[in-house]
Amino acid sequence: MKSLTSREIREKFLSYFEKHNHLKIKASSVVPQNDPTLLFINSGMAPLKPYFLGKEEPPNKRLCNFQPCIRTKDIDDVGDRHHLTIFEMMGSWSIGDYYKDLACSLAYGLLVDELGFDPKRLYFTVYGGNESLGIEPDNESVEAWKKCGVPADHIVMLGDDNFWGPAGETGPCGPCTEVFFDCGPEYGIEYKPGGHFDDVSRYIEIWNAGVFMELNKKKDGSFIPLPLKSVDTGSGLERLAMVMNGHDSVYETDLMQPLMDISHKLLNSNGSEASMKKARMLTDHIRAAVFILSEGVAPSNEGQGYIPRRLIRKCVAALMAKKVEKIDFSEMVDVIVSMMSDYYPQIKSAKDMISYNLNNEINDFIPTVKTGLELIEKELSENKSSNKIFPGKIAFELVTTHGLPLDVLKSDLSDRGIELDDAEYEKCYEEHRKTSRVISRKGGSADQEQIEALISKLSTTDFVGYETESTTSKVNMLISENEVVESVNEGESFLFTTVKTPFYGESGGQVGDSGIAKNDHAKIEILDTMKIGKIHVHVANVMSGKLTSGEEVELTVDNEVRADIKRNHSATHLLHAALHKVVGKHAVQKGSLVRSDRLRFDFQNQTSVSKDDLDKIEALTNQWIMNNTAGEIDLLDYDAAIEKGAIALFGEKYDSKVRVIAFGENSVELCGGTHVSRTGDIGLMLITGESSVAKGIRRIEAVTGREAYKLLQERNNILRKTSELLSVKPNEFETKIQELKKKSSVKKEAPKKVSASEAKFENESKIEISGEKFFVAQMNADAQVLKDLGDQLLAKGEYKIICLAGNDGKTIRAFSWVGDGLNKKVKAGDLLKELLKPVDGKGGGKPHFAQGGSPDVAGMDKIFSNIAEVESFLKGKL
Repeated sequence: MKSLTSREIREKFLSYFEKHNHLKIKASSVVPQNDPTLLFINSGMAPLKPYFLGKEEPPNKRLCNFQPCIRTKDIDDVGDRHHLTIFEMMGSWSIGDYYKDLACSLAYGLLVDELGFDPKRLYFTVYGGNESLGIEPDNESVEAWKKCGVPADHIVMLGDDNFWGPAGETGPCGPCTEVFFDCGPEYGIEYKPGGHFDDVSRYIEIWNAGVFMELNKKKDGSFIPLPLKSVDTGSGLERLAMVMNGHDSVYETDLMQPLMDISHKLLNSNGSEASMKKARMLTDHIRAAVFILSEGVAPSNEGQGYIPRRLIRKCVAALMAKKVEKIDFSEMVDVIVSMMSDYYPQIKSAKDMISYNLNNEINDFIPTVKTGLELIEKELSENKSSNKIFPGKIAFELVTTHGLPLDVLKSDLSDRGIELDDAEYEKCYEEHRKTSRVISRKGGSADQEQIEALISKLSTTDFVGYETESTTSKVNMLISENEVVESVNEGESFLFTTVKTPFYGESGGQVGDSGIAKNDHAKIEILDTMKIGKIHVHVANVMSGKLTSGEEVELTVDNEVRADIKRNHSATHLLHAALHKVVGKHAVQKGSLVRSDRLRFDFQNQTSVSKDDLDKIEALTNQWIMNNTAGEIDLLDYDAAIEKGAIALFGEKYDSKVRVIAFGENSVELCGGTHVSRTGDIGLMLITGESSVAKGIRRIEAVTGREAYKLLQERNNILRKTSELLSVKPNEFETKIQELKKKSSVKKEAPKKVSASEAKFENESKIEISGEKFFVAQMNADAQVLKDLGDQLLAKGEYKIICLAGNDGKTIRAFSWVGDGLNKKVKAGDLLKELLKPVDGKGGGKPHFAQGGSPDVAGMDKIFSNIAEVESFLKGKL
């Protein structure tokens, strides 16, 4: 067996499979794309599921790569020889090409002939079948290994451990065959046929040499055959490096030892087994956190963000328990970036963001841990129990009242040799759960899923919208009422696809194009364009005539609207670059909306952006606009684009070839949207607002071009009229107003502003419809107070639909809000009318906000007795 560095192992693995006609593909983000079954990518195959399911065409039938994987179920096991939260999986795949014989032959050839493993120290496990599932033993793999020269006593039949998958709750799966390395008699008892196979200590898995994907697991737990048989292999780089270099653990490899040295230094390790476990935990957890944070996932209390929070907080607690005064992982971050950026370039470009989030989490958590550890010390000193059991009731109070995470508490107690009274803790938790009433109503439309199924067999739409805004193409599918139809007539609303289109499908924050389609038989208004996978789906109405599937149509984008969208999209790129200059590189994009009338840009920042900084951002963006820099568009390899300095929106799915949009050196981003030719085409950008979206996420709203000019005109009119009213020039307004304030003897008290967190509502209902949260409540307050409260609730983002009503003794005032993305389905005015039906109220407004009322003050209770009807109305719309 050869002694190789991790870099050499990667290169040998990839070159071996490339020599056997496998195409090397780039690693995917650890954040899954369009896969709700996974929190993070946990295998090399997970990002490739669409290929195995036959939903997408692979670039080659044989593929290989190395992929960072995160397995959250192993977090509590980290600290032993080989468990890791994050590891690199080297994989090879056959998608409907070769099967078991060649898969086993390739695996044996790589391990024995290329890497020099002693075949006498290799053992091969095979699936023994499952009678209850009706799956036979995998005798085919047994025979394949024998053909390679493997003796029968080195082939081990095992149970469910050798049935792999799926990578999530549903998806491709099948029997697998794994290769184990015999670490020697010092690690345990030798395997004898029919006896116990020690796959924990003596025999270490070094390669899953073949998951033979022939089944698709459905939501109900049943299995159906896949349309094609495929092979998925995976070998953990860390384990392979451990075995090949004779190390006792993965933490001694060149991938981990430099980090272990830093961990020991941070912990001031004394060489004990407990110190070793803590050092391994720090090494693994910070390494995993760096990868996750590099993808733009910020620490939070739920979802993906909970994992880096949990990892970082365990490390902080471990150091604080060791009385470390200053907690600083910057040296470890530098080493990780230096070691891994050659293979994962996003880590280098995201380093500022990683450090920003890591340090914020550390600083936020230190006071919590300090208080928690002090309370543990106090409890232990007061309750000197001889059996060393920590009370579950006290533990529950530490977790729920003081915010100390349960795993941090358990870890600290374990270090002290003390057990937690889990039974008492669970009893407290159950009592707490019963008193916490949570209403959750789930529903939803299957339209999207049905449409995906209908268009699944269509070829990729040829998008020509970068080059032209008008083209002729054949209609290849008409969809009405979620069914494929042959024709549509005047007055009908429908969806349709064409072989090619100039219409941009909504994606990357940019809204879909609108326009006209026509031929001699029909005229079609295209209201919107969706992008489902790689298919552009036009949302349309028949204005006149009849359209039949298979006909040619002339497709023309509304170029005036498209021009406005282009201005706003290019402005978001310049705004992003200006934020980096003024606020810092951690202010990365967390979302955007690019419409024809405005733009919205969400970014990471812990505090609001000051007025001075907003002025600087606006000024810098407009300076770049006035420079009239030409836009450059390149199609590059992903790694080359990142090396060039292009900003990638981490978590987005990019192909191996990416489109790079550059406006000089200041703004270079990966983007598939439409853009202006020169920055001067934007005309002008004006910031109209800055607000909070969620903890650590801020939002800037702005307008450009025609809307910016319109806003300037409105501001000038206000200045002119105010100048006339005050009889002074605008530069004298401040002095004049101060004079008027002094002369004013009547002071009108403005309604007291109430924050949403302090507001006391009556008749409050919180309802979930189709995955969207709806809040309705009564508060008898000034109309402006109600409007402010609704605006605050909407800005927080928890509720997308809000209704507030109240009375002042003379009249009922009511307001409704419907957030972006939903007000196409339900208009705020229609919702308000439904709310006010019981009191014959009236009102109206814009799609996102409406207000109204009724003189029937005595009927206020009728409104809230009718909420079930309002809920029914919303269900019909959503």
